[in-house]
Amino acid sequence: MAKFGLKLISATKSETGTVESALVLIPTVLLFLSVLQIAASVLGRGIAVNTIQGEVSREALLGSSNLSPSTDSMGTDFGRITLPGGGAIIIGSKKIAITKLTPLIISQDKFLANGIAIDEN
Repeated sequence: MAKFGLKLISATKSETGTVESALVLIPTVLLFLSVLQIAASVLGRGIAVNTIQGEVSREALLGSSNLSPSTDSMGTDFGRITLPGGGAIIIGSKKIAITKLTPLIISQDKFLANGIAIDEN
């Protein structure tokens, strides 16, 4: 019985298994960061497309003379295509870059977000 107690105490105080858990921790953190990067990229693309579509719709409703300068529309390129019967098609585009969260990605996620609206005036 005394030998069993000594083995139990020595088993609880030994440090076997710490190297294995450290080796498993590194890939787990990299996997977590990769999944987080994918989720941030998808969410960032959705937010960017909704933002540019809102700016283009606001441009179509209010016109460029009524727009106040804001930080949201900075870097947005608006193009107008006039229609033969009156009005115009407004196309807006903006370059978006999403930050890197994981060291596994070589380049930054950059894409072009586009929005379109019809101005009937």
